[in-house]
Amino acid sequence: MDHQLIRQLLDRYFEGQTSLEEEAQLRRAFQRKDLPGDLKGYRPLFDYLEQNAAPELGDAFDAKLLAELQPQEAKVRHLSARTWVLRIAAAVALAIGAFWMYEGYQPAQHQEVAGVDWSKYEVEDPKQAFAITSSALKRASLELNQGTDVAAQGFERNLKEISRFFE
Repeated sequence: MDHQLIRQLLDRYFEGQTSLEEEAQLRRAFQRKDLPGDLKGYRPLFDYLEQNAAPELGDAFDAKLLAELQPQEAKVRHLSARTWVLRIAAAVALAIGAFWMYEGYQPAQHQEVAGVDWSKYEVEDPKQAFAITSSALKRASLELNQGTDVAAQGFERNLKEISRFFE
């Protein structure tokens, strides 16, 4: 088989556009020994597919499958009176429990909470807002820097302990 044809079939194969006959041609082509170097990388794929191919299912399989799919006569179970009584008792118990839970449930009544007048804390001056924001960001930065310092010290301590084993 021409190497150019193999490359075209490979492109179509990976796009999912090959027929079963073309895939069989590819498998036969990759079993040959005279492959160019750029195509040898695909050989393990086709070897794997050849080794792990699905087994052929024969007529016996079809017959067994069709026999399993045939509608079978339904089995009718007759329940004893005791079973019916227990089922009804369970349903009544569930209904009473649900009613009791529903009656015991009282939605939280809306209580008046002492209101806070947040408008007196609102900043009106843009310069003051900038100063407050920058001080908050500066504080956050300091806190984060302290966290990284602690982490760095811990890392350094652990690194010294580990390096002790390699001395």
